[in-house]
Amino acid sequence: MAGAYIRGVGLSCALGENPEQCASAMQKMQVGPIDLQLDDFHEPLRMPYYRIPDDADLFEGSRFERILPPVARMAVERAGLSAAEICRLPLFIGSSCFSIGLSESHYAAALSAHPDTAMPMPLCGGYQLIAAIIQQALGIDGDVYTYNTACTASANAMLGALRMLKLGWYQHALVIGAELANRTTLAGFSGLQIVAQRLQPFDAARAGIVLGEGIGAVVLSAYVGSDSDLRIIGGASNCDTWGVTTANPDGNSVAAVLNQALADAHIRSDQVYGIKAHGTATPMGDTAEAIGIRRIFSKTPPVTVIKPYIGHTLGACSVNELVLFAGALERGFIPATPGFETPDAALDLNPATTHGAAPDGCYLLNHFGFGGNNVVLVLEKNAS
Repeated sequence: MAGAYIRGVGLSCALGENPEQCASAMQKMQVGPIDLQLDDFHEPLRMPYYRIPDDADLFEGSRFERILPPVARMAVERAGLSAAEICRLPLFIGSSCFSIGLSESHYAAALSAHPDTAMPMPLCGGYQLIAAIIQQALGIDGDVYTYNTACTASANAMLGALRMLKLGWYQHALVIGAELANRTTLAGFSGLQIVAQRLQPFDAARAGIVLGEGIGAVVLSAYVGSDSDLRIIGGASNCDTWGVTTANPDGNSVAAVLNQALADAHIRSDQVYGIKAHGTATPMGDTAEAIGIRRIFSKTPPVTVIKPYIGHTLGACSVNELVLFAGALERGFIPATPGFETPDAALDLNPATTHGAAPDGCYLLNHFGFGGNNVVLVLEKNAS
C-alpha cells in the first residue's frame, strides 16, 4: 500500500514550542487559552485565545521570522535528510491569513509617517515570504507550492505533497502550516458572531469556535525512515457550494469526501480505528460532520477533537493537529476531547472524554473550511 511516511515533525502552538512538549501537555490534558483584550477598536473585543507561549507582543510583525525557521528546522533535522536532499526539498505551504499581521504592521507604520497616503492591507498573499524565510534559514532551493483554501489550506498542502510523492516527482517534501495572531482575523470572526468563550465540540451547549495560533512542519517521504511507523496512505478533497461558511448540514458532502478518502486508501470503514474530527464547535459545522460520519459508519469508531488543546488554528490546523495526533498515537493513546460534557441527541456522536488505546491500523483526519472545501486524510500507524 503506497503512501507517504512521516519522517520528521516540528510544532509551536499553545501547548509548547516542540512536539514532545506539546504531546506531553496534551497527555496531561492541559488546556490554557489566554484572555485576550483588544481595546483599540471602536467596540473593544474580549475573547479567549490560544497563543504560542513565546512571551513576545502577540501582534509583533517580526514574530514569524523568529518562530517559523526553528519549527521547519526541527522537522528537517528529525527526518535525517542529507544536505543534497535538503537543498532539493520542495515546500508545500498552507495558510489562510499569513500576510495579514505583517500587512497590519506595515499599515500602522505608514499611517504614522504618512497618514494621507497610507494604504490599508498593503500586502496580499505573502506566501512566497514564508518560503523565502524557510529557504534562507535551511538552505532549501526546491519547488514551492502554496495553498489558501481557508481552514483546509494545510490539509490540501499535505494532500498535494502526497500526490506528488506517489507520482514519483519527489522523494521527500516539507509541508508547512502557518498562522499567527492578527487583529483583522480576530475582529472578523467576532463579527460573524461564532466566537465562544469555551470550546465544546459536538456538545449540546456548543456555541462556536475559539481561535488559536500555531506553526507546524512535517517532512513526508516516499520511503520509510529508520524509526518511522506512521504514514499517510490516502486522502480526498471536495467542494460543497451549499453555503459560504459551512458544509451542507445534511452531511452529504462530508459523507462523500469520507467515502472518497477510504476508496483512495483502499480500506473499508470497518478498518478505521479512530477519527480526528474537525470539530469547530459551531452548531451547523458539527451537525454536518456528525451526520456525515454516521452515514459512513454503522458503528462509529472513537472520535477525538484536538482544537480544545490549541484552538482553531485556521489554515494551519491540519499540520498542527496531525503533529499532535501522530504524537499521541506514538505514545499509544487516542486523545480525550476536553470541553465535551453533554451529548447532543440530534448529533448522536460523542467524542471520548478520557484517553483511549491507539491500536495499529488506520485513522481518519477530517478538515472542513469556509467556501465549502472538505478534506479527509488517512493515517496509518505501524505501516508495514
